[in-house]
Amino acid sequence: MQRDDILRLMRRIVRDFAPLLPGIRLEVVTPEGFRARLRGRPLVADETSLQEILEGSGEGGSSPLSTAETGGVMEPGKPGEAGEPGEGEKPPAPLLHTFPSTGTIIVEMDGLYEKVSREDRRLHRPLVEGVILREVIYLATSRQPFPDPRARAETILRRHWPFQYAALRSVGLAPTGLHWPTTGKDLAREN
Repeated sequence: MQRDDILRLMRRIVRDFAPLLPGIRLEVVTPEGFRARLRGRPLVADETSLQEILEGSGEGGSSPLSTAETGGVMEPGKPGEAGEPGEGEKPPAPLLHTFPSTGTIIVEMDGLYEKVSREDRRLHRPLVEGVILREVIYLATSRQPFPDPRARAETILRRHWPFQYAALRSVGLAPTGLHWPTTGKDLAREN
């Protein structure tokens, strides 16, 4: 599957859910732009521009996105840096991120294409569908007054799109442990 095919499929799914989620947007960004958006800082061309931005802002360079909006997502990087996992731990590598306050889903296309192209071609379509469906469902569940919208999105994806969920689990893009509800509270949450 080529980059254009991945993007076409993702745009179709977003377009299909647009009546349910008015204002939903899909943005494709570079890896550097993706990391900058997760940190809440714009990309700056050089150090002089950065100095002008810092001097121009009254608060000393406040970030345009709050940490609550980014959901505390860790960014990929080199192990051993501040805030990064140490040796022996796998650094997280998010490929998509959703900002519920703006209804925006950002996609780091280079990493997604690389991840998808390493897999068997029969898994390409379910992987792309699963990864975008999970973010769209998360956006829908985050607008509801229920707790833990990310877990609810995973549950909905697992129930209604099991093949896509299984494809995500097979490549490590979904939680590995299935949680079967046993208590009344968990059963109520599942329904």
